[in-house]
Amino acid sequence: MGKELITEDIKTALREAFKELKDDVLIEVYTKIGVNDMFNDLAGDLIEAMADASDKIKIKLYKLGDENAEKRDIRRSPTILIAPDKYSIRYTGAPLGEEGRSLVLSIIMASTGQTLVSPDTKKRFQRLKEKRHVRVFVSPTCPYCPQQVMYAVSAAIERKDLVSAEVIEIYENKDLAEKYSAMSVPRTFVGETLIAHGLQPEEYFAESLMEGKPVEHVMPSGREELRDYDVIIIGAGPAGLTAALYAERSGLKSIIFERANVGGQIAITPVVDNYPGLAGIAGKTLVELMAKQTMNYSSILQGVSVSDIKKKDSGFEITTGSGMYSAKAIVIATGAGSRKLNAAGEDRLAGRGVSYCATCDGYLFKDGKNVIVVGGGNSALTDALYLDSLGAHVTIVHRRDAFRAEDRLQQSVFQRNIPVLWNTSVKEIIGNRVVEKVEAEDTKTRKTNIVKADAVFVAIGYEPNNDIAEKLGLKIDEEGYVKIDDKMRTSMPLVYAAGDITGGVKQIVTAVSQGAVAALTAFEDIANPYWKKQAGGS
Repeated sequence: MGKELITEDIKTALREAFKELKDDVLIEVYTKIGVNDMFNDLAGDLIEAMADASDKIKIKLYKLGDENAEKRDIRRSPTILIAPDKYSIRYTGAPLGEEGRSLVLSIIMASTGQTLVSPDTKKRFQRLKEKRHVRVFVSPTCPYCPQQVMYAVSAAIERKDLVSAEVIEIYENKDLAEKYSAMSVPRTFVGETLIAHGLQPEEYFAESLMEGKPVEHVMPSGREELRDYDVIIIGAGPAGLTAALYAERSGLKSIIFERANVGGQIAITPVVDNYPGLAGIAGKTLVELMAKQTMNYSSILQGVSVSDIKKKDSGFEITTGSGMYSAKAIVIATGAGSRKLNAAGEDRLAGRGVSYCATCDGYLFKDGKNVIVVGGGNSALTDALYLDSLGAHVTIVHRRDAFRAEDRLQQSVFQRNIPVLWNTSVKEIIGNRVVEKVEAEDTKTRKTNIVKADAVFVAIGYEPNNDIAEKLGLKIDEEGYVKIDDKMRTSMPLVYAAGDITGGVKQIVTAVSQGAVAALTAFEDIANPYWKKQAGGS
């Protein structure tokens, strides 16, 4: 079965990727018959395909319980070790789907000794004085997970004397997922301490590793490395990627900062059907196409957050965890995040069955688990259809008597006979360590009833990520979205906004259009400052 999944395209991609290998890399695979047999086969086939792709990859296969397994302290099947005589890098569970990418990068880093973190992060790692064991819980469908894994593996390579990294697949290790309440991914622990539920900016991971606990503030790098750009774009969703592309093609030097994942919301959209010319394309694939094109022109710094931004006479000064930057103009494309229910028990059980990303976390509930999807728009119905396709038992809870989603999505839900609780709201999410049930209330009669559930996926809309706009004192509307004119100008000269942060129609084509307009307007305004003419009365 596994060999059927290792297509010629994958083999070709592996051969191309492994051209970067420098030193030989030993990969050890440990399995036990009768435990995760399907995943054992997949892990073995994947590693054998990698060995076939490069003569620098050496593999050894072992059984749990043998002398080498005892020596390496291997207790789970399958387990994969990368360069175990040099580094402590372990994959507990077959690294399938999204994690296949992280495995390839881990092998390349182990071979070259070159990691993917910034020089500043490398300096932070050197401050470490105590041993750290980092566990990152992942799933094959989580697009955020590989980046968090890369931080952990980079730390294990940069500080091989003190840091060990373990990547744990939650479906194959359900007991660990339950023990650590890691039902939402990525979820990262240092030792037994949770340091992050979700993808962190790179500098926050580094500081959390140093402290052995979550950190709320990271001191930025100094001004000695101030870097100058014409345009700085904050956010690498469709709007930000397009803004950088158009800025560079206009002759403006640009850079993008993205604190989370490149692509924004579309990176976790299973299928995009309404992007012109690319019907039925996976959201992740569309993101990769956009990012690849943009990177032919501009740079994307993923995992880098903007901690401060100030208006200066000559433009703007931006403080990030990777240094100080200056720019003549700013494009804010920070998008919007998932809105919470504000139901009792929601925060307490977040990551323990309460999720805002069905693509990331749905895989754990695929074998007939009872899940609730809350909402009635496109996102909610897309999530419901995705979870249903995985094999979960889905119930949609919607506070109105009709959906707001596109007719095509509604018809798909009805054709699959997915149950809907109309005129119903979630009053409380109940459970001790994980979600067990939901108290639902009829919005008309106010009667309540208990609905059994293993998970609650919330899809009730978005809230703008407007902290940068607030730092600059931009005008925002009553819902928190940045006010713009028809050329994407905000209330401050040389600051533009594009994409979901502006509210309105939240569609990929809208974001792309706004990103292009913002960049072209920035080019026009840098050359001909309209506000100076207005001030002069001309």
